[in-house]
Amino acid sequence: LNIAVFVDYDNIEIGVKSTLRREFRVAAVLDALKERGVIVAKFAYANWGRQEPATRHMAENAVQMVQRIPSPRGDKNGADINLALDALEMAFTHPHVNAFAIVSGDSDFIPLVNKLKEYGKYVIGVGIRESSSDLLVQNCDEYYSYSDLAGLTKEEDTPSIQRDPWELVREAAAQMVRNDDVMRSDRLKQVMKQIDSNFDEKNAGYSRFSKFV
Repeated sequence: LNIAVFVDYDNIEIGVKSTLRREFRVAAVLDALKERGVIVAKFAYANWGRQEPATRHMAENAVQMVQRIPSPRGDKNGADINLALDALEMAFTHPHVNAFAIVSGDSDFIPLVNKLKEYGKYVIGVGIRESSSDLLVQNCDEYYSYSDLAGLTKEEDTPSIQRDPWELVREAAAQMVRNDDVMRSDRLKQVMKQIDSNFDEKNAGYSRFSKFV
C-alpha cells in the first residue's frame, strides 16, 4: 500500500486526553502504518498557533502541518472540510496513492470514507475506540485503536480529580483572549478539556454544556 495519512488533530487530541490522560503521539500511528505499506504523505490539520507543544513532535516526524485560522464567525467543521477536500484532491491527482489513513473518530468523515472506497482506495481508520463513531469504524476497510498502537489503556484505577469548573472557565476564557481565539461555547469546552481532561459539565449538575454556559 502507498498510504497518505490525514490527521484531524483537534479531534484525536481531545479523545486521547479525555480517555487516556495522555498526550497524542503521531509516531505511534505512523509506526503501525509502516507495517501496512509505504507512507507517501502526512498531513495534520489544526490551528497550530494554539498547539505549540505539539508542533515539535509533528516536525520531528515530518508531518506537514496545515494551518487553520478560524474565522470570527466560527467554523466548527472547517478542519473536516479542509481535510476531506485535500484527501479527494490527492485521490484524483496522485493515482499511485491507493490507501488513505484517516486519524479521527468523527462521524463527519463517513462520506469521505465511502467516496474514497468508491474510487477504489483502501481506507484505514485510526482513533480512540471508546469515542469513535461506530459507523466510521464499520465503514473503514481496516481500523486501529490508538490505545493499542501506543500500548496504553484507559486509566480506570486512577482517581478522577476535577478542578472547580467555574475557576476552569475563567482560566480557559483568559487563555482564549490571550490567543485571540474564537469566542464560541464549543471552543470554550475544548479549551477547558485541554486544561483539565477530567472536566464534565454533568459533575456540575448540568445535562448539557449549553446549560452550563
